[in-house]
Amino acid sequence: MKRNIIGYTALVLSLAIPCGAQQQASSKLSTPVLPLQSVSTPLAAPGNVLTLSLDEAYELALKNNLDLQVGRYDVARANAGILSKTGIFDPQLSAGLNGDWARSPAATQLAGAEVTESRNTRFTLGLNTLLPTGTALNVTTSASRGETNSQFFFLNPRWNTNLNVTIKQPLLNGFGTLVNRAGIVIARNNRAQSSAAFKLKVMDTLSQVENAYWDLVAARKAVAVKEESLKLAERLLDETRQRIKVGTSAPIDLVQPSATVAARRQALIAAKNVAGNAEDTLKALLGFDQPAEWNIHIKTADTLQTASIRPGLAASIEKALKHRPEVRQELLALASIRLNVKVARNQTLPRLDLQAGYGWNGLGGNLTLVDRTTGQVIEKVPGGLHDAYTQLLNREYPNWTMGITLGIPLGNHQAKANLIEQRFQLRQEEVRLESLKQTIIKQVRVAVRSLEDGAANIDAASAARQAAQKNLEAEETKFKNGLSTSFQVLQIQDDLAKAELTELQARAAYRKAIVGYRVATGLLLDDEHVAIVDPGQPKVPHDYWKHVKWLQFVDIKGTTPKRTAHTKENAS
Repeated sequence: MKRNIIGYTALVLSLAIPCGAQQQASSKLSTPVLPLQSVSTPLAAPGNVLTLSLDEAYELALKNNLDLQVGRYDVARANAGILSKTGIFDPQLSAGLNGDWARSPAATQLAGAEVTESRNTRFTLGLNTLLPTGTALNVTTSASRGETNSQFFFLNPRWNTNLNVTIKQPLLNGFGTLVNRAGIVIARNNRAQSSAAFKLKVMDTLSQVENAYWDLVAARKAVAVKEESLKLAERLLDETRQRIKVGTSAPIDLVQPSATVAARRQALIAAKNVAGNAEDTLKALLGFDQPAEWNIHIKTADTLQTASIRPGLAASIEKALKHRPEVRQELLALASIRLNVKVARNQTLPRLDLQAGYGWNGLGGNLTLVDRTTGQVIEKVPGGLHDAYTQLLNREYPNWTMGITLGIPLGNHQAKANLIEQRFQLRQEEVRLESLKQTIIKQVRVAVRSLEDGAANIDAASAARQAAQKNLEAEETKFKNGLSTSFQVLQIQDDLAKAELTELQARAAYRKAIVGYRVATGLLLDDEHVAIVDPGQPKVPHDYWKHVKWLQFVDIKGTTPKRTAHTKENAS
């Protein structure tokens, strides 16, 4: 059965919808929407026993582990980061309303009145946006009303309207979808890095769970060994007492067995304490966070017995370099830095901007015709804002502008230094990737060697334990026949207990070595059939023209250094 980890979309839904609706919506999802708090186990009463196989321990950890729940937030935040970076292309709507009034004495008859008064009211409405090519598009319309007591204004009050469309297109610095979409692409890479980091966290959690599981199994087995050792010492003590009663042993022979029984009882108490600590460690990894849950007694169902595996070193290294999440993280970081280098190179170019605009004007108001000789009013024609907008809609009075501006920074030290810094960072990241690969190769070699040595260690420890068992049986026979002492028997019992613990530790270490090998090769989740359900990156608006090559403006000499790391990752 393939285990499914909570999908990232499911996490977002669980944050956004109420609890009641969440349960209803969860049936429509490919994976269940689990609450973010720990899921209580069904056996939360004191004294209850929870029998767990390793697979069941995995299931509980994937559902309840608090570190995994924290990791899901990183992916959700990265999704929001992508949407945030698309905000530079969101259209912006602006509106303004203002007015003024002025009264001032006139110094000339051309003012039209001895004391001129003017009242003006203006309203503006604009819409501007940035396109992925760097194009700044602006659409504005305005209407203004002016009124004065000057007799030279034959439209009073008057209305002025206009509608203008302006475009500003960078041709060098700031041109291209690659430069202007760089923030979105890097945010996508960051999101993919968060996804790889979450996968790494899942692998780390499962490896901790498995190691803790085998620690608990080994600790319980160690308790059993200590109990058996105590039973052997107590049996020898009873036999010594019987021998003293019948006179075949002296009373002084009782001292050594009594001291050994006391010492082995102390050792048993210490072993039980170790087992209790191991159980608490496993409970923490399984997400037990309620006081009642800590009263559950975990009973392990799997044993340390397992078949040995002998993987090939070359194949293991190849798998590790292909599947390790850390490699993918570094490749994504490398892709982001390469893009930063291209953006920095573009910023060193001069500013060459093409500007163009087209619009229409309108004018309306109360028309007053005055005889300039006599100053008498000949005719009054009412009008207003309607006339101004009629002229605007009829496009009777057009206007246009066009121009080009060139800006050459003298020195341009900031942009050049930024380009140098980005190139050094790129080379640094390439070296970091090579260092990571070196570390991975070393880890795989150590993991493969641990498997080889671990299998041989189990064989040796098993043979030593069998020999110690036979030696104890022979010594006990000699003791019954009066040919040995209690001291010798107790010493050989200790040898058997040590041999049993050594074999136990060897088997536990081999189980851990298998986990370490799967982590080192990055195949732990595949081997355990654990699938991370990731619906992919969110769809974002304004995500167009990104595949048009000539709009990317990437053919710039010196964009990337000659030395490049071997990677197939590229930014979309």
